[in-house]
Amino acid sequence: MGRLSPSYTSKKTLNITYQTPQETLLATPETLPTTEPATPQIGYTVADADLPAFNMGVYAKNWVASIYGGGKFVTAGTVYWRMKKNGVSVANGNYAINAAYWYTVSAFFYDVAVGDVLELALWSSVADSNWDYEAYQIQVTRLILMNKPRLLAPCNITALSAQPALTLGTPNASTGNLYVQHLDLSFQISAATNFDSLQLKTYGIFRIYAGDINYSNTASVLKSTGYRPFYYRGYVPTQIVLRGLRVD
Repeated sequence: MGRLSPSYTSKKTLNITYQTPQETLLATPETLPTTEPATPQIGYTVADADLPAFNMGVYAKNWVASIYGGGKFVTAGTVYWRMKKNGVSVANGNYAINAAYWYTVSAFFYDVAVGDVLELALWSSVADSNWDYEAYQIQVTRLILMNKPRLLAPCNITALSAQPALTLGTPNASTGNLYVQHLDLSFQISAATNFDSLQLKTYGIFRIYAGDINYSNTASVLKSTGYRPFYYRGYVPTQIVLRGLRVD
């Protein structure tokens, strides 16, 4: 009787390059309206050039768009926000802001495609607040590398990066961990990690914190007296080294 041998793939190294976020800091802040604007202040159309770049083909993935808008309140009040995708409301909310505080709305659109028009509208309960900052970036989540069921053993995430890395103004970030799939369980990492991953169609190899695990198709607001933007982001993999073992 012949001996059965595991069907391993060759070692593969996937490099993921994230595009530099697009940022704008207005020279002169614009006053926020006290009712929802007919045309959102912040609008972005997903472009192919904005997508993370891969050095090899992958079977499936989801794109997440991170959109940020911010400004300052002179007197205390409430900032209101609404997210729209292709003209349709996705989510809306509000957050109380102290006098003389900066605010940043971090909005995350899950499962976007090239050509999608994404918008963020801002308005205020008081007449002396403003907005002057916007930024955009696309990230990848729920990555599936191969089109057949494979146990990735090992799956070595050799490099991580906190994204987006915003630079204009006086930025600071709350950074969430990356959630990786160890067989049928999830665990969090913030540094290079070696693990076995079963490519489940639901989650793939990993899920990002901001826009998938948390704040999927919604937004959250941070405020600060010194940081602008003060925003949510997460760790993302920039290199994965692996071999696949067929399990079907």
